[in-house]
Amino acid sequence: MRSFGLLGPLDVVLDGHHVHIPPGKRRVVLAALLLRPGQVVPVDELVELAGGSRNALQTTVGRLREALPGLVLTKPGGYLLDVRPDEVDVHRFDRLAPREALALWRGRPFADIGSDALERDHVPALTEKYLATLEARIEADLRAGEHERLVPELRSLTSQHPTRERMWAQLIVALHRCDRQTEALQAYDDIRGRLAAELGLDPGKDLQKAHQQVLTADNRPRARNDLPGDIADFAGRASDLDEILAAVPSGCVAITAIDGMAGIGKTTIAVRAAHRLAARFPDAQLFVDLHSYTAGVEPRTPSDALLALLTALGVPAQDIPDGLDARAARWRAEMAHRKALVVLDNAGSTSQVRPLLPGTGLVLVTSRRRLVDLDAAHTISLDVLSEEDSLNLLASIVGRAKLDQDVDSAREIVRLCGYLPLAVRIVGARWRTRPAWSAQDLTRRLTGQRLSELTAGERSVESAFSLSYQQLTAEQQRLFRRLGLHTGEDFDAHLAAAVIGTTRAEAERLLEELLDAHLVQQKENGRYRFHDLLADHAKASVEEDEKAEAITRLLDHYLRNAAEAADVLNPGRPRIDIVVQYEPAGPLRFATHADAVVWLEKERLNLKAAVYLAAYQGHYRHAWQIPHLIAYFLLMRGYGRERVALQSLALAAAHQLGDLKARAEALRGLGSAYMEDSDPRAVEHLHQALDLMRQIKDLRGEASTLGILGNIARERRELDKAMVYFQRGLTLMRHIGARTGEANALHNIGIVYAERGENDQALVHIQKSLELLTEHGDVRSCAVVLHDIGYVHYNEFRDEEAVEFIERTLAVYRESGDWRGGAMAMADFGYLLYAMGRLDQAREMMRVMLRQTRESMGRPDDESVLAAMEDVRDHQGGIAILISLALDAELDGRLSAAAGYAQRCLEMVRRNKRGWGEARLLIQLSGLHHALGDTAAAIRCGEEAVQAAERLCQRRTIDRAKQALATASAPAPPA
Repeated sequence: MRSFGLLGPLDVVLDGHHVHIPPGKRRVVLAALLLRPGQVVPVDELVELAGGSRNALQTTVGRLREALPGLVLTKPGGYLLDVRPDEVDVHRFDRLAPREALALWRGRPFADIGSDALERDHVPALTEKYLATLEARIEADLRAGEHERLVPELRSLTSQHPTRERMWAQLIVALHRCDRQTEALQAYDDIRGRLAAELGLDPGKDLQKAHQQVLTADNRPRARNDLPGDIADFAGRASDLDEILAAVPSGCVAITAIDGMAGIGKTTIAVRAAHRLAARFPDAQLFVDLHSYTAGVEPRTPSDALLALLTALGVPAQDIPDGLDARAARWRAEMAHRKALVVLDNAGSTSQVRPLLPGTGLVLVTSRRRLVDLDAAHTISLDVLSEEDSLNLLASIVGRAKLDQDVDSAREIVRLCGYLPLAVRIVGARWRTRPAWSAQDLTRRLTGQRLSELTAGERSVESAFSLSYQQLTAEQQRLFRRLGLHTGEDFDAHLAAAVIGTTRAEAERLLEELLDAHLVQQKENGRYRFHDLLADHAKASVEEDEKAEAITRLLDHYLRNAAEAADVLNPGRPRIDIVVQYEPAGPLRFATHADAVVWLEKERLNLKAAVYLAAYQGHYRHAWQIPHLIAYFLLMRGYGRERVALQSLALAAAHQLGDLKARAEALRGLGSAYMEDSDPRAVEHLHQALDLMRQIKDLRGEASTLGILGNIARERRELDKAMVYFQRGLTLMRHIGARTGEANALHNIGIVYAERGENDQALVHIQKSLELLTEHGDVRSCAVVLHDIGYVHYNEFRDEEAVEFIERTLAVYRESGDWRGGAMAMADFGYLLYAMGRLDQAREMMRVMLRQTRESMGRPDDESVLAAMEDVRDHQGGIAILISLALDAELDGRLSAAAGYAQRCLEMVRRNKRGWGEARLLIQLSGLHHALGDTAAAIRCGEEAVQAAERLCQRRTIDRAKQALATASAPAPPA
C-alpha cells in the first residue's frame, strides 16, 4: 500500500510504512510533483518554487529519490512522479462520496511544506472545495433525518464561517425540524443582519427558502430516495465506476447506459454509482425496475413506469394524466427544477426508456442489450471481472482465510465461474453455507456440471441466461443454439452461415444482433466468441433433432475450407477425395498464398477442435482428412506437438473407417510428424505406410513416403541410402507426371550432392527443382529452394551470388506470408554473413529476426519465445533463436552470454539430431572460449568442429573449423 497526503501535514506511506521527508526543498519539490502525478513538471517551475539553481534542484531530486526509490523519473524538460492520482489525497478527494472525502482532510493543506507560493495558489481553492463537500455531507445527513445531531456542528461552523449562507440555511432547517422555530427565525435574523452590515447584501435563495419553510411550518424533508441499499461486498469495476461518476449533467439530461450480459453486475454498479452521486442530486434519487428480464413478470410499460415515478415525487394520483404523452410531459415538468437522478433498471429497448427521460438531471439505464439508438447516451459495456477482482469478491463472501488455504483451487473456482459476478456470488453463497466443502471439493463439483451447480435459492445463472434467450427471435435462437456445438476458440460469419445454412451476410446480421444482446462477444472485428458459461448454455439448448445436421454442417465447413487453403498453400499436392454433405453458400476463396496462411493461422485452434469433435461424434472421414489437409501448414509453422496429436487421431479414425488409403496417408503423416520430432517411431510408421501404398498401387503416395524416408537417412548421414530413396521417388514421380513431386525429389537429390561436397551437381538438380516449382506457383517451396541455392554458393566461396540469393529468398518468404520460414532463413543467413566477415549485416539480420519473431508470436522477450517454441515442440525454431542470440551477443561483445547461448543450441542440435548445425556451433564456441581465455575448451571444441565439418564434406566449413582449431592451439604470445 502507498499513499501521499497534502490535505494537512505531509504524509507519505510506502509499502504500509510512513516515510519521513525532511523539511525544506525536498518537501516543496515533492508537493509540486504530487499536484501533477504522472505528469512532467518543468525544471524552471520547480527551480522557482524551491529556490536556488538547477544544480541545487538536481541535488534535491537526488535526495528525494533516495527516500522514494523508483518514483521520481527524469523526463525531457522536467521531472515526473510515477504515482497514480488515486494515491494522492488531493486528487482522490474529488472522486469520493462526501463523507469519505472529508475523512482525508487532516488540517490546513500544505501545513508543513514551507512554500508560500503553493499555499497562495492552492489552499484557497482546496478550502472552498472542502467547505462545499462539508455542506453536501450535511445536506445528506439532513435528508437522513439527522437534524438533532447536526445543530451543534452547524452552530460551530456558522461561527467559524459567519458569511457562509448555505451553512446558515442548513442550521435554520435543522433547528426548524427540531421544532425550535424561534431559534430558527433568530438564526435567520442574525445572518440577514450580518450580510447587510458587512457586505451590503440581502439573503440568497437558500436562506430565503429555509426561512419560508419555517414561516409555513413545512418541516418535512422534500427529497425522495428510492434507491436499493448499496452492497458491502462490491469488488472491482473501479474504472467503470469512475466513468459513470464523470457523467455530470450541464444544464440538460445526462444519460449513461450500462449494458452487459446477464449476471455481469449492471444493477450493482448503477446502484453504487447512484449512492455515490446522491449528494450532488439532493432533490430526488429514484429507482424503477422495468422488469424486461424478470422471470414471471411482464415488462413494465412506459406509462406504468411514469405513474410510479410521478407518485414517488409526491404528485397526487388525481393530478396524474392518463395518456403516455401527457404523463411524460408532466414528468419532465416535475423534474425541470429538481436536482435529481433516476435509475431505470432492467430496460429492454430504447422505446421503453425514451418516454421516461427527463429534461434535466442524471439518468442511469441498465440493460442486457446495447441501446444503440438511445439519444445522447454515454454507453458503458461491462466485461467480466479480472481474476483478482473475482477473488476479492469471493473472499468478501466466504472470508479471505478460506481462499488462502488453497489459492490455486480458488483461482480455478473463479475461472470456472467465468469471472461472472453472479456466478461468483452464487458459488460464494453456497460455499459459505457448506463449511465441510474444501476449495478442491467445490472445484470438482463445478468441473462436472457447471450450470447446475451455479444455483442458490432463487438465483441461478442458467435462469438468467434463459431469460435472455427467450427474448430472441426464432432465427437468433437457432444460430445461438447451433454455435454452442462449436468447441473452438472463436468463430466468424462464415461458420455461422454454415451451421444454419444461410448466406454470410445474413449470418453476420444475426451475429451482430446477438452481440447487441450480449449473447456473444467480439474481441476483434469479424471474430466472435462465447463467454464460457454462455457456451455451456447454448450447447445445452440444442434440440436433439437438429444436433446431427448442425455438427455435420460445422465439420463440412472446416473440411471444405481447409481443402481450399491447402490447394493454394501447396499447389500440385496430390488431392484426396473431399465429399461434404452441405456445401457452403459462399465458400472461401484465397487469392494468394499469404491469404491462405492468414486464414489457417486464425482458424488453427478451431480446426484442431473440429478434428476432436469429428472423432468424438464418429465423423471419421473428417477426423483424418482435416489433419491431412493442414499438415503442411503445421509443419511450416513449427507446431510439432500438434501435428503428432492430430495425425495420431487421424490414424485412429482411419482404422475405424477400414479405408486403406486413409490409413496409408495417416501413417505417412504421423511418420513425417515423428521425423520432425526426432522420434524413432517415424521409420516404423513410414514403412507401414509404404507397404500400404504399394498394396493399393498409390505410386504418388509411395514416392512421397520414399522422400520422407530419404530425409531420415540423410539426417543420419546415410547419404547413399538416402540417394536410393530419392532416385526411386524421382522415377515414380516422373512416371505418373507429378511435376511438383518431381521438383521435391530433385531438390532432395541436390541436397545429398551438396552434403557430399559435389556442389556443381547440387546446383543442377536444385535449379531444375526451382523451375518446376515456379511453373506451378508454389511460392513457399520456391523460398526453401532459393535458400539452398544460396547455401551452395556460400560453400563454393561465391559470396556475391550467395548474398543475391539471400535477398531473393527473404523476398519470396515475405510474399508467401510465412514469417516463421523467413525467420529461420534469417537465422541461417545471419550466420553465413558472419562467416563471410560481413559483421554489421549479420548483426542487423539477427536483430531483425529476433524482433520479428517476438512480434509475430506476441511474446515480450526471447526467453518467452523459446519457452513457447518448446511448448509446441518447434525444435528448428528454438535452434534458430539460439543461433541468433549467440551471434548477436558475440557481435555485441557479450562473450560469456554468447558462449552460453551457443552451448544451449549445441545441446538442442545434438538432442534433435540436426547434424547440419553442429560444426558451425563448435567453430563459434572454439573462438569464444579462446577469447575468454579457456584454451582447453577452445581446443576441444576446435577438434570436434573439424570432425563435424569433415562429415559434412563442405570445404568452406572444413577450412573454418581447421582455422578455429589452429587459433585455439597456437601458443600464447610472450608476456
